[in-house]
Amino acid sequence: MPKLIRLLGEASFGVFSLAWVIIGYLTVLDIGVSRAATKFISGHLANREFASVHQIVSTAIVANLGLGTVGGLTVALASPFLVHSVFKVGTGLEQQAKLAFYVAALAVPVLLLQGVFRGVLSSFQRFGWITAVNTIATTLQWGLACFLAWRGHSLALVVLSTVLVRTLATAAYGLVLKTVMPKGRLLRTPDFDHLSKLLRFGSWVTVSQVVGPLLVYLDRVLIASFNSLGAVALYTVPYEVMTRLRIIPSSLVTSLYPAFSERTHQDSRTQLETLYRQSIRYLLPLLLPGILILVILGSDLLEIWMGAAFAAQTTSALKILAFGVLANGMAFIPFNILQAVGRPDLTGKFHILELPAYLVLCLALIPHFGINGAAWASTFRFTLDAALLFWAVRKYCRFSLKRMWNRNLAGMLGLTTSLAAGLFVIRISLPTPWLRVAAASLATLIYFAVAWIAVVDSKEKLGLGSALKFSGNASES
Repeated sequence: MPKLIRLLGEASFGVFSLAWVIIGYLTVLDIGVSRAATKFISGHLANREFASVHQIVSTAIVANLGLGTVGGLTVALASPFLVHSVFKVGTGLEQQAKLAFYVAALAVPVLLLQGVFRGVLSSFQRFGWITAVNTIATTLQWGLACFLAWRGHSLALVVLSTVLVRTLATAAYGLVLKTVMPKGRLLRTPDFDHLSKLLRFGSWVTVSQVVGPLLVYLDRVLIASFNSLGAVALYTVPYEVMTRLRIIPSSLVTSLYPAFSERTHQDSRTQLETLYRQSIRYLLPLLLPGILILVILGSDLLEIWMGAAFAAQTTSALKILAFGVLANGMAFIPFNILQAVGRPDLTGKFHILELPAYLVLCLALIPHFGINGAAWASTFRFTLDAALLFWAVRKYCRFSLKRMWNRNLAGMLGLTTSLAAGLFVIRISLPTPWLRVAAASLATLIYFAVAWIAVVDSKEKLGLGSALKFSGNASES
């Protein structure tokens, strides 16, 4: 990205970014169809109801193609107004900006179709293929954009190259899906019963998709209003650092969501509850080391990356956010299990409930405490959201966490306490940030090695080994 900014120039890169912001927000037109397809297809696969699987796949494809076409036409028709009145693009860039937005309009139906393909492949647990296609496409997208900009080509052509790469990725997902469903027709007349089911489920998912970005960006807007744009940068860096830890629960629930969906029938509820507890038991010790390093050695990491002056202004916010991100990471599991059992209305209602409370807290804290106030507000929201989700699973699914405690979890938490003590010793005994970070990395590796050897029992090792073997087979299939 820094290379692309330098090659295009800040103004052209701004238009490039706006084009993808528009595309990103218009993917909300998916209205939860892709996620609904993952849920219902997983359930039908578990019952070997292949005719229903084929109907849902074709119905979801037709629905998203229709919605994407509407969204693309909207962007195309609105492009002149966006260029001249909304974004106030400079005179020299107006023509290129219009062309860039016209090209972006082409991407909307493509990405909505891609969402369906990825959702269906998740139901079939082809995560290796999903990762491979996405990795290649992302690398090629940015690499080709930089090459074209380096060769001096126009902004519109750079945007077109990124859209073409995503179109090829969508085609690749479609080819993989065709091999998974060799007897299924991907395009045929939609089944209106299945369409109604997808839209009913997806409507509440859409609520979360619309309210979610407001919850994410509200604090930054208010920081800019009450403090300064510089304060926004000071807050954004520790926020993004902390929230990158969510890649761990996000990766986990990508495979758990279809697994949850397969076990929603009454005769599989015991398996579903067991999977729920095991997921939490494994996720907690996976998240805690990263949280501890950022709390205890966060100032060192920020100093190495951004400089001592920047670290001095942002370390407190980083530490405050750590507790909220831990709660937010754990909330991924109840969030996904509620949607898997057919209660997306609860997750949508919780987001609606949280928005005014979060707004009031931001208005109260940010004017007086700046970025630390924003960090406290975000931590409160993350914690409230997690508490509501865990409460809902207990009330509506009747799943209790009381039986989660066992010898292995006790051992992992004891080992985590030892890691925390070791990190404190590293913090006060070693003289430079680089040495402290290196020692902390080594201590974390030792933590996981000891956990595998001494804490994880042979039965769980066998289960984890089988999961890794399955993942490898999925990548090769």
